[in-house]
Amino acid sequence: MIQSMTGYGQGFSGTGTKKITASIKAVNGRYLDVKIRGIDIEPAVEKKIRDIITEKLIRGTILVNLDKDNGNKTQDLTFNSERYELIEAVLLEIQKKYGRHLDMGDLINANDLFTYVDNDPITSENLIKAVSKACSEVLDMRSIEGIRLKKDFEDRLLILINLLSDLESDLPKELEKREEKYKNKISDLLNNSTIDEVRIAQEIAILAEKSDVTEEVVRLKSHFDQFKSMLNKKEPSGKGLNFLLQEISREINTIGSKCTSEKIINKIINMKDETEKVREQVQNIL
Repeated sequence: MIQSMTGYGQGFSGTGTKKITASIKAVNGRYLDVKIRGIDIEPAVEKKIRDIITEKLIRGTILVNLDKDNGNKTQDLTFNSERYELIEAVLLEIQKKYGRHLDMGDLINANDLFTYVDNDPITSENLIKAVSKACSEVLDMRSIEGIRLKKDFEDRLLILINLLSDLESDLPKELEKREEKYKNKISDLLNNSTIDEVRIAQEIAILAEKSDVTEEVVRLKSHFDQFKSMLNKKEPSGKGLNFLLQEISREINTIGSKCTSEKIINKIINMKDETEKVREQVQNIL
């Protein structure tokens, strides 16, 4: 099934101050590149998230943003007694050694001794659920876009098939014109002298064979069939389609280099144009 590499999804999990929002934006990329931003998470949880994305989204540049609802969160105020006792001991030492009394309030503030502890820590379960839901939305969008791309590929493939069919019907006339051209050219070079017609016919046949495009036409038909088959595969086929397009372009260019008919050359130009449009779109699929 054709899937686009682009997509967007959001997933939510948890309630209140434990609510996690995961936003995922997927764009084109040759490989899988996952970037996770937002809240700090433990390495083990990050690995689980990356494993989920690798399994579900497979390829592309994946931007993950994690956010936690901080509204009405509860916190406990804690006193750092160890820090207080260390500072007090230093101040007593100064008083004994130098006879000077220093006020602790002049040296530190409340933030140095009191800290807030979040009573609603992030749970790995909520994080993973939110990311999984966001991935599902991305996949839905990828599938919808994939249906549109598949239709575009099928339409352009039909254009290419029809152009090749028209080109193939023009080939016999192209061959006749080429043989006549070779014969006239040889006659001119020999200045209308008596020539061996059999030998001339053989030489013309050899030249014509070198310009024959039958093999290229056959290979193009095969590539078109393979391309159509790949469009209906269940697994991702972007890389395979891209390879086929390279082969299709190579065969079209070869035919263009062997033919001189203006009519055929115009068809080759149209085929190149359609192939390039398909190639651009193939870069967008999984």
